[in-house]
Parts: sequence; structure tokens; C-alpha cells
Amino acid sequence: MSDLLDKLNDEELDFTVTITDTDGVKATYDFLDIVFHNEIEYVVLDPRDGEGYVDIFRVIKATKGEAYQRVTDEMLLDEIFDVFRRKNEDEFDFE
Repeated sequence: MSDLLDKLNDEELDFTVTITDTDGVKATYDFLDIVFHNEIEYVVLDPRDGEGYVDIFRVIKATKGEAYQRVTDEMLLDEIFDVFRRKNEDEFDFE
């Protein structure tokens, strides 16, 4: 179980996530949801800069907690976002 899923289970639904990339650049996101697709855990995050899109990261277990790998494959992004959209159709306006 991921650290983020632990927060969900503890009902800490309104939180932010800060991710540091390999160049040391930090980005802060609003957490939207965790989605499982093909038995792989992904996190759907809303960038704090408000560009009107979401970022999707694969959750990877690491020696010190977990790491997040940005999903860049367009087909996979569409599949994961479709799962997210169906799961949250009553929560968000997808128009």
C-alpha cells in the first residue's frame, strides 16, 4: 500500500503532494485520486499552477518510501484518465 493510499484510508482527502524531479526542481500538486489500472497504482494530481490539466504518476516502491514516475505514454494516459473519470464522474465536472 502506498503512502498516499494510507492517507486516503485515514480520510486525509484534502492534501498536497510535493514532488522533486531528478534535476531537484520541486512541484506542488493538489491530490485528486489514486487509480489502479492493470494492477498498477497511479496517482492523479492537479498542478498548483492551475493550467487546467492533471498529471498522472506511477507509484513506485523505493527504499525510502516511494517514488513517482510521470506517465508520458499518451495511450496509457488516456486509459488511466478514463478510469479516473468514471470513478469520479459525480465528484468533478469533466466538460
